[in-house]
Amino acid sequence: MSKLKKLRRITPCIVFLAFATPAPAFAHARLLKSIPASGAHVASISVIRLWFSERPVVRLTSVTLRDQKGATFSLSTPQAATDDQTQILVSTVAALVAGHYTVDWRTVSSDGHPSHGQFSFTVLGEPQASARGEVQPTSVASSTEVSATALGTAAATDDDASASLANSIARAASFAGILLIIGVVVFNLLVLARSDRLGSELVWHMEARAATVGVGAGILTLAAAFARVFLETRMMNVMPGMEAMSMSTMLLHTLWGFGMQLQIVAAFLAVIAFSIAIPRVRFAWLIASLAAFGLAFAPALAGHAGASARFQAAMIFTDFLHVVGAASWLGNLACVMLVGVPIIVRAEGEDRWQRVSALVNTFSPIALASATIVVLSGVIAAAVHLEKLPALWSTTYGRVLLLKVAVVLVTVTIGAYNFRRVQPQLVREEGARRLRRSAAVELTTAALVVLITGFLTGIAP
Repeated sequence: MSKLKKLRRITPCIVFLAFATPAPAFAHARLLKSIPASGAHVASISVIRLWFSERPVVRLTSVTLRDQKGATFSLSTPQAATDDQTQILVSTVAALVAGHYTVDWRTVSSDGHPSHGQFSFTVLGEPQASARGEVQPTSVASSTEVSATALGTAAATDDDASASLANSIARAASFAGILLIIGVVVFNLLVLARSDRLGSELVWHMEARAATVGVGAGILTLAAAFARVFLETRMMNVMPGMEAMSMSTMLLHTLWGFGMQLQIVAAFLAVIAFSIAIPRVRFAWLIASLAAFGLAFAPALAGHAGASARFQAAMIFTDFLHVVGAASWLGNLACVMLVGVPIIVRAEGEDRWQRVSALVNTFSPIALASATIVVLSGVIAAAVHLEKLPALWSTTYGRVLLLKVAVVLVTVTIGAYNFRRVQPQLVREEGARRLRRSAAVELTTAALVVLITGFLTGIAP
């Protein structure tokens, strides 16, 4: 217990250090490079190309070109490159004369996070020709692709409001609600339905209590979704050049918006389904299962997976598996310990400890398979998002991911202890008491994982 107490004390410090350490990575859809590059000298330029770290939403992208006197030049509507969805290109309507130019860009990535920045370049030419307005040669003398982060004025983005405390807590609450909703469904379909030794009366009681938990989880998920929409609106309103952007545009024209719509509709459906499941209305659990299935996709569509520049469809499915695995393990565990075990313990009969053992024995293989899915899907997602191993310790995203992995390993270790040491003793009262204590610690670390995930999804890989 002393080690667990020490872990609880130092974890907040680790979280603080992870976020306090400077790193060039809070902005989403970062400008990686451009043609012309920041600081480049070119003979002329007719097309401006921008490469971003995540898929930008073309409809919500704007590019402005100004000269050194502040005059604005006409550009074509931004378009995505046909062979690269992370590349945006705009064309100049007229040839540029010699002088110094500044490009201001604003965009929103597919996961709903806005970002903006600027860079400058110089068009070479004879001053006399420039004064007469003569057109410069069209050949490009120097348009080297240079990383925007290597130049002082490139991608000068604000501190990312998506990583704020309020946004992170809203995301964590959203994840917690989704995991509980799916966990309640898994508990009903895969644990209670297969626990033959419990008796029909106890099963009905557990189903009703689990459905009550599901109603609360659905309300939490709905509240978190509306909070995220509100915070997203506020974040857009403080972004220069995005003040006039309506939330309806975000909801209708981004993958993030679709994910939030899915979460709201599915959570509302879950509340209705669980409400009618309490009095045992027919088809209630089928409706709840459909709602849970939709909710499992919502975090992927509104997160890094949906904005992934590589293997987008595969990443969305991987994230779906990650959510289902976490819910079937941790959300299911919450139902077993907060619903199933207390109801059995309060029931009369000498065989109640055997029933506790039967319930936990039914849950254990599901938890083992689910934890395996969580680990494998997490490794795949980390490999795609980070690309290079040093990013684990050289970026904020990597360091927070390492923290999450460490806490997950603690949770897995506690689960393994329960499986190997506590579970065989469940046929006695003392074994059930030990299980409650160790499971409480496991659920506490699981809650910490959810909280860290809320911060992690607000940080760009």
